[in-house]
Amino acid sequence: MPPETALFLPPGVVPPQAATAQPAAGGPPFDRSFFEQTLPQAINAFCTQVVCTTPIVELYTVDGAKHFVKAISGVSETWVALHTQREDHEHDIQVFLPYTTIFRVEVHPEEDDGQRRLGFLAIIAEEGE
Repeated sequence: MPPETALFLPPGVVPPQAATAQPAAGGPPFDRSFFEQTLPQAINAFCTQVVCTTPIVELYTVDGAKHFVKAISGVSETWVALHTQREDHEHDIQVFLPYTTIFRVEVHPEEDDGQRRLGFLAIIAEEGE
């Protein structure tokens, strides 16, 4: 029986390591390091500058799709697994996207109650903690 703290990742997903390599010159701008380190830090930094308890993270792909990202489920060297939702569906979705298909990521403060369920699942440290 696995320990209670075991994390089961999808096949091909490697757990993050403490040190990450810089993206190769000419590689995709959104890579493993971006999703493991840069994006979570950027969201936290953004939410210390503006009022946003549940930021909305929108990810756009080259096929014209817009994904409302709730969490990062896993990463590999070539793709990211994201926990997402759609504006027109109540259920959650897990999508696997190759890094090369991602062309823009936006972070917005929570705008209204209708979008609250679309917000990124991040724990924002309060000032003084």
